[in-house]
Amino acid sequence: MGDVFSFLFGTRGGLAVLFFGGIVVAAVVAFILEKRTSKMYVDRGPKPEDEDGSLF
Repeated sequence: MGDVFSFLFGTRGGLAVLFFGGIVVAAVVAFILEKRTSKMYVDRGPKPEDEDGSLF
């Protein structure tokens, strides 16, 4: 186990593995959260012309 930590935190290759591994993990989490959000908030298409969204 000590050799693994020595490689990850003591060499350039290990730091590259940590860096790119972090990017992959963040991308997977973002993908999963985006799928959940798109199911929760369904796109209802464009607004009709008579609804411009303003209050006045």
